[in-house]
Amino acid sequence: MFMILHLCCAPCALPIIEHLLIEQKVKDITLYFYNPNIFPKQEYQKRLKDVEKIAKIYKLKLIKGLYEHDKWLDYIKKLLPKSPEKYPENSERCLKCFEFRLENTAQCARKMKFKEFGATLSVSLYKNTRQIKRIGKQLARKYGLIYRPFNLNPKKAYQASLKISKNQNLYRQKYCGCEFSMI
Repeated sequence: MFMILHLCCAPCALPIIEHLLIEQKVKDITLYFYNPNIFPKQEYQKRLKDVEKIAKIYKLKLIKGLYEHDKWLDYIKKLLPKSPEKYPENSERCLKCFEFRLENTAQCARKMKFKEFGATLSVSLYKNTRQIKRIGKQLARKYGLIYRPFNLNPKKAYQASLKISKNQNLYRQKYCGCEFSMI
């Protein structure tokens, strides 16, 4: 199996990485950290540092996307009729953000000749995972790839994330990532 896995942070990635490596016996996973939504840049650096740590622990390849916060912000602002801060968490603003990052992931997957891609965003207590999976499947068709959803119980995945990230001494953020989720 040849897959690229988009991740937003180390804690969210851990249950999926363990599921793939241990339960599914997947050997060829490349992690992809592309999150220009994360603000401020110091927060981005904290999350990236722990993603690098788990890549090393699990002996996985890691591709670091560019930190293109201005490009992301322009994209979000252009698509929304009101100011982005007027949209609550898990609204259209978030869906556009997921779309932006997953589109970049699919483009990277195709360019680097991966067959499959997935996202840790698809297993969350706090996100609209049904919409994330829909976006992933649409992008898979567009780019001739396979989108892999993860059928993990979000509550159990969250509990596993808490336990594993505590054991690994990983940073756990207090907000989704963008400046609008800080409000």
